[in-house]
Amino acid sequence: MNSALINEIQRFSFDKTNVRGERVLLSSAYQEIIKRKVYPLGLEKLLGEFVAAIALLRDIIKIDGVLSIQAKGNGYLSALMAECDEKHNLRGIAQWDEAQEVPDIISLKEVLAGGYLVITITPRNGQRYQGIVEIVGESLSECLEQYFQQSEQLPSRVWLAANGAQCAGLFLQRLPAEQAQEGDEDAWARLTHLASTVKDEELLGLDTLELLHRLYHEEEVRLYDTNPMQFGCSCSRQRTLEAVISIGTDEVRQLLIEQGSIKVDCQFCAEKYEFTEADLVDLLGDQAQTH
Repeated sequence: MNSALINEIQRFSFDKTNVRGERVLLSSAYQEIIKRKVYPLGLEKLLGEFVAAIALLRDIIKIDGVLSIQAKGNGYLSALMAECDEKHNLRGIAQWDEAQEVPDIISLKEVLAGGYLVITITPRNGQRYQGIVEIVGESLSECLEQYFQQSEQLPSRVWLAANGAQCAGLFLQRLPAEQAQEGDEDAWARLTHLASTVKDEELLGLDTLELLHRLYHEEEVRLYDTNPMQFGCSCSRQRTLEAVISIGTDEVRQLLIEQGSIKVDCQFCAEKYEFTEADLVDLLGDQAQTH
């Protein structure tokens, strides 16, 4: 299959070991995200890595709700976020100082100097949970490996790549020893060593079957069903209206006096919403009237 047409994630495992993995490859789903704003190539790549990362995380952390990963720092890249819901809808955005020249290859640690990652789990029902991860090493992959070590105490390795056309990720994790079908004490070292030989062009250009065959043709690899993924924004007119209402009656009334209507653009999908006095009177009562 042409990798430029693939938007999916697939789980796999290695027989007679306690090692499991995930591979995600996204083309049009990723392109839909980055086309909403004119990004420098370096940010297209970094945002693509975040999108691939949240896809991997979402398939590992199974919740009925939304999972997001956000980076904040004091460099010229002020914020970067990607999220995925239980229906495998992806969205993401980067905010930066557009007066700065952005290199084609970005060190996460450099652009987020003094920053951190926040991984947020928001179930449809239940308490929201946040995990904060220090920016370590030079890449998002290293940060995620630290996150899994802290949160699950399970050795994990992550490989990410993006080029403005596709983004992709590969994930390996060693489960507790009792989950191994038979003892293979060398499996983790051997399998991660082989994965470390993967090139970005292979990660981005090969479908999962081809990639795993190239890396593990001497191993017994078990593939599971693929899950399709797509771009999808959770914004709506009603949710945006609720956000407008939340700023307060006086502020809404003042904006209506000054502007005649309130216009809101979704930063993720560029959808435009406009609310007039007539839209707001029913919710705010007579106080919203401007004359």
